[in-house]
Amino acid sequence: MIKRIRFATRPGSLRTQDFPLLWRSAVGAAAEAPAEVRPLRIAVCTTAPNIGELRPRHDGVGIEWFRDAGQLAQYERWLTTAGGRAVAAGVTAVGGDPVVCADEAVLRGADWLSGRWHQGGVKLKHMALAVRAPSLTAADFADRWRGHAGTAPGPTPVAATIIPDHVRGLAYVQNHPLTEERPYDAVNEVWFDDPAGLRARVEWFRDNDIGAGDATFAQSWFLAVREEIVYSR
Repeated sequence: MIKRIRFATRPGSLRTQDFPLLWRSAVGAAAEAPAEVRPLRIAVCTTAPNIGELRPRHDGVGIEWFRDAGQLAQYERWLTTAGGRAVAAGVTAVGGDPVVCADEAVLRGADWLSGRWHQGGVKLKHMALAVRAPSLTAADFADRWRGHAGTAPGPTPVAATIIPDHVRGLAYVQNHPLTEERPYDAVNEVWFDDPAGLRARVEWFRDNDIGAGDATFAQSWFLAVREEIVYSR
């Protein structure tokens, strides 16, 4: 599957309590696209209350799924039409920028994810965003990143640190950017059923200083979000 992932930072003119509803409406408007180019699924993510960073790098994430790069290209062409420009302007007005178009790789929990998409609704998710080390090409980075976190049962390695089972989550997805120009070289997602599980992962990553001193990444950030499916075919 191909994903179009848009990140949002709340404008200072917009009240914190108003952002989630406005962001949901703006991202969900993509369902108005013509059927042949419309995303197969749309999810809206907003910062999970009382979990994670007090000042996260982004306040919201919008995710659109497509069959392949061809459908994504058709959708992006539609965004240049009158109707598409109105949708894009609505997202931008709520702070939506930048965008990562990526190839989705489900490395763990495929069956759980299939059920999650079928059932819809709300789940909690831990996301990691990273920029590669300047010594690595995009291809070298992608190869190294694929091996960065294990997919076999049991504890998962991150560099020299082992992620214990209780914070591994229910599914793990890597999103590999498709274009040379990208704000992030890596975007990953780990899902949880309840706040306690997500909070445990956030606290474990913080207490173990995960991401610091890793030669694979120049910079990395984490988001704890509430994910809601707002459209699905």
